[in-house]
Amino acid sequence: MEQVYRSLKSIVVLAVLCSLLAACGGGGSSSSSTTVNGVASKGPIKDGVVEVYAVNADGTRGKLLGTGTTGSDGTYKVQNLSYKGNLIVIVTGGTYFDEATGTAGVPNTVLKAALSGATGSVNVAVTPLTDVAFKQMSSAAGGFTKANIDHSNAVVSTAFGVNIIGTQPVDVTDATKVASASSQTAVDYGVVLAAISQMVKNGDASDVKDAIAMIQADLSAETPKLSSTGGALTQAIVALTSGPDPMLAPTITTETTSMYDTIQHFTDSEVNPPANPDGVAQAKAMVSDLRNTVLTVVDYHTGDVGNTLKTPFDTTAAELQTTVGPELSSVGDLVGWVVTAIGSTTGITPGTTYNYTDPEKHPGQTLTIVTGSTGTTATVSIVTDASVTLLSGTISVNDVNMPTSGSVNFTTLKTASGGNATMTASYSAAVSDTTMAITFRGKLTSPSASFDFDDSASNRKLTFTLTQNPTMPDSVMLTKAYFSGVATSSTARVTGSINIPTLVWNSNISPNEGNATIPTQATFSGKIEALNQGAVTMTLQGTLTGTFSNAGSYNPTIADGPGNFPQWSGTFNGSLVSGNGVNISTMLKASMSTYQVINFEVKYTRTLANDTTIWLDCNGTYNVFTEVTSGTITNQAGLHGTFVNDKSKPTDSRFSGTIETGGGAEVATFSSPIGVPRVTYDDSYFETLI
Repeated sequence: MEQVYRSLKSIVVLAVLCSLLAACGGGGSSSSSTTVNGVASKGPIKDGVVEVYAVNADGTRGKLLGTGTTGSDGTYKVQNLSYKGNLIVIVTGGTYFDEATGTAGVPNTVLKAALSGATGSVNVAVTPLTDVAFKQMSSAAGGFTKANIDHSNAVVSTAFGVNIIGTQPVDVTDATKVASASSQTAVDYGVVLAAISQMVKNGDASDVKDAIAMIQADLSAETPKLSSTGGALTQAIVALTSGPDPMLAPTITTETTSMYDTIQHFTDSEVNPPANPDGVAQAKAMVSDLRNTVLTVVDYHTGDVGNTLKTPFDTTAAELQTTVGPELSSVGDLVGWVVTAIGSTTGITPGTTYNYTDPEKHPGQTLTIVTGSTGTTATVSIVTDASVTLLSGTISVNDVNMPTSGSVNFTTLKTASGGNATMTASYSAAVSDTTMAITFRGKLTSPSASFDFDDSASNRKLTFTLTQNPTMPDSVMLTKAYFSGVATSSTARVTGSINIPTLVWNSNISPNEGNATIPTQATFSGKIEALNQGAVTMTLQGTLTGTFSNAGSYNPTIADGPGNFPQWSGTFNGSLVSGNGVNISTMLKASMSTYQVINFEVKYTRTLANDTTIWLDCNGTYNVFTEVTSGTITNQAGLHGTFVNDKSKPTDSRFSGTIETGGGAEVATFSSPIGVPRVTYDDSYFETLI
């Protein structure tokens, strides 16, 4: 069971890990209408003049097709152009906010971009990176031919890991815009534009124009690489994200943006555009979204695949299993014995001592109730044969003849760990011949957690339904349980309700070994907050439902096997909010209906401010015995990934798989050199997944 439990905790996050242009030509025609949209940025350029030009058949710049003006966020639109084909976009004038210095109103330099085969509605970013590519294509033989435009854009796009034309950069100083960005690559694009300003601030370039010329010289070399500018750019990113005065949105770090690693890679490696640059760009975007989704769930930095499975809720789950659960079970047994004993006693006599024993449920223990002068109050104790006090305190009842309500104040409640809990609560009981339903309102504090169910206006309560045990007529068993309130431990705070509508008797479990009634279903609705030294690091809000289909017949006292194993399922639907404020709709499913085979499904969805939906969907299986996980992952762009993690293999070959485009073209592969999972793209760039 422990192995199954550990595996289940790991599945969700491992499941999660289970996560420009065409040929030749030139010139254009006037037989179709074209609209050019985009963002002009070095931060976003405000009030810039946008000019769109045709390209002549000989590759030279042609006539002016239309003009526009950039908004405060750098966006522009030049529409209804009677033209299709290669085009040039030039942005002059305007001002921008310098990300490195924090200076507003910085005059823009002239920035240019070119796109091949424009028709209909097209997106064209105009940035220092498109200007680098523009300088390359303008000096190439033949000028602005389709081949030159595509190749120059692809070289710069590959060097920086973003589609420099189609991706529209966001203002990375604005946390709200970063959180609602259309893709992670849009954020990465904004990061490198900010890094160019930081290069200037650091003294590595005299101004933005100089930085553009330096990058262009690197990528125009016989062996294109960022040999002279890569180091300055990566240092700039570090300064922007983690320096003494970080200028970017707090969610952006060298871990959450792949731009740092991309530039570092192509500082020493040749920039070689892949055959399918769009597909590679989409794969990089998917992995960026995957990584940054996972970063809201896990804290991973180094190690093998196993280390990526550690989530903030792992510590909570372990605490519930090893500490909170056993302590609450022991406390519940003691309190339940007291209340049921009082409830079963009719005609309580004042000034009388009542002793109770239950050899089946509480062997070696004696419950003593000493009533007061009126009979409606009493002192209570449970003492072992070795004279160890397990419970002590006071209790009151409303009626000595048929007690149905009262209060408890227990100052000693020994827990399973040997610690002491306290409980103060009022209670009411509804009693029939075979059933007692007890509702508490109050507070329970144990060494591991506190429980507040003391608010009748919010319907906070703790309810147990006890029924006569059919196999032990002198004992009762728990058949229903309900909690509504706030429970806080050192690692989590739970606000909401837990409903266990049915518990069944399992005759395979001795009462001496634990509660022999097992839930067949449980539902939690509300909010779970992961805590780190009291601070909230992540929040899950929604509904978690679990079922245990063979709760009454599974025998945990013998070895698990094909004919005896827990058959369960669990589903969570709701939202996940990370400490940095990113809100992700989440669906998690896991089940085991075949011995040692866990099926899982995970889906994360984000809806951006522009109503664009980003999602990641993973399905697969995990074999508990062989420790082999296999699955598929898809996203909103139609990419399809497959992965296998086989722990029986050497660490450098246990993780494998591919990423393919919707058309079936392979654009990336998964591997695990030296045990570290990574993805390698067709442009030779690779990045680790941890």
